[in-house]
Amino acid sequence: MARRKTKEVYLMPEPKWASIHTQQTEEDKQKLLRNFEYFVHYEVADKKCSNTIIPWLEKDSGLDPELIKMLKKVPDVWFSSFAKYTFIWHKTNGFMHPDVKEHLLGKIPQLIDKAEEIIEEKEAKAVDKPKISIQQRMHEQVEGLLGNWEGNIDDLQMGKFDLKKFDPFNEMRAYAGGVIKPNHAKIIKDGFAVPYAEALEVLEWKDEDIKEAYDFMDLKARKAFVEIYEKIIAACDTMILTGKATRKTRKPKQVSKEKQVSKLKFQINDSTLGIASVNPAEVIDATEIWVYNTKTRKVGVYVVDDLKAGILVKGTTLQDFHPTKSVQKTLRKPAEQIKNWTGNAKTKFGKAFKELTTTDTKMNGRFNDTTIILKAF
Repeated sequence: MARRKTKEVYLMPEPKWASIHTQQTEEDKQKLLRNFEYFVHYEVADKKCSNTIIPWLEKDSGLDPELIKMLKKVPDVWFSSFAKYTFIWHKTNGFMHPDVKEHLLGKIPQLIDKAEEIIEEKEAKAVDKPKISIQQRMHEQVEGLLGNWEGNIDDLQMGKFDLKKFDPFNEMRAYAGGVIKPNHAKIIKDGFAVPYAEALEVLEWKDEDIKEAYDFMDLKARKAFVEIYEKIIAACDTMILTGKATRKTRKPKQVSKEKQVSKLKFQINDSTLGIASVNPAEVIDATEIWVYNTKTRKVGVYVVDDLKAGILVKGTTLQDFHPTKSVQKTLRKPAEQIKNWTGNAKTKFGKAFKELTTTDTKMNGRFNDTTIILKAF
């Protein structure tokens, strides 16, 4: 149901807007317009007045459409001196005193300058705004966590951190609502590779520079120093491997039957024998296919391999048919015999084939332009 349009409620009586068109003298018009302006000033919301500016620009200002397009980019506040007059223009169905119109149009150049300024600022921002790569964005997403862990490492060196409670894997999972994924974990692992290598040197305790830099750490502290890095790296490896294990395998794109047989050669029909090929797409996934070669006069059957679900086609050749059960025999009188391989009775095809006394030979799977596809079951 359409919503009923609500009537405006004002404290003072609403002017009779259409009466402006019946005023005979300039003095009467000016007086009435002052009443209109007084009413609009006290009773009509600024937003409602502003909504009439663009319609006036488009319908009554006489400005070029391209200029109006520019002016639409200027905020309403810059048109505040227009709004009262354009609202009156709207309510009076198009009346605006010539002096008012001239006054408003005189302000247009200043507004165009403002529009050009706004456009230039937007273009400058678009040029100056650097494009952030995916890698940079991922680095930014883990910066906070890395900062936390680096603080933990500093506290550990000072003996102020409980390593047993440190669980970097769960911290990664919980960080920022689960933002960290396997690719983030790889970035984190790579980021700690160099300090981890230095920690191993600290534990080894052979380099003189290392001894001087870490002389405040005893053996227990040095072992803990290595352990915290190993925990972080192990957590990263766990997240990376978990991602691989749960990654969805992309399903191969399904190729239509028509496309699979698009290169398959066959003979459409043989008017002499009154036979025609079935749609070659029926060959796909069939378990039994009967064919007739109009050149060699051989009728044959392709039977699906015992380990396959159905016969397939690659180029001009059948695949996944049984190598020994797929055989052919010569018809001595094709015009009389070929009718035995018509219709839809699968048993009829097989029985007629068994009754042939000619020698059977194996099929090679290749179709050509003399191959009639009699039936695909």
